[in-house]
Amino acid sequence: MSKITPIIMPKWGLTMEEGTVGAWLVEVGTQIEVGMPILDVETEKLTNAVEATDAGLLRRQFAQAGETLPVKSLLGIMADESVSDAEIEQFIADWVPPSADELDD
Repeated sequence: MSKITPIIMPKWGLTMEEGTVGAWLVEVGTQIEVGMPILDVETEKLTNAVEATDAGLLRRQFAQAGETLPVKSLLGIMADESVSDAEIEQFIADWVPPSADELDD
């Protein structure tokens, strides 16, 4: 199966429990490069861009601007064109948020 990369709500700091999506900076269908800003997230203390840690095609956006979500929430999906919609749907159905240790930035 081809690689599917989840975009999740980051944890910036020990006390961050949730973030608010400010705006998506790229549209579905955009080829994302490593380090490219994908969306803005606002917290009580800061507003920052979530940058891509992997390259891929942005296939889905789940979170909407203004929506407040907990850390580890699924915000979007990147996958190359060879990944079918059915594979993405299965990935979403099977997706389990990463553990706290996997979120260390």
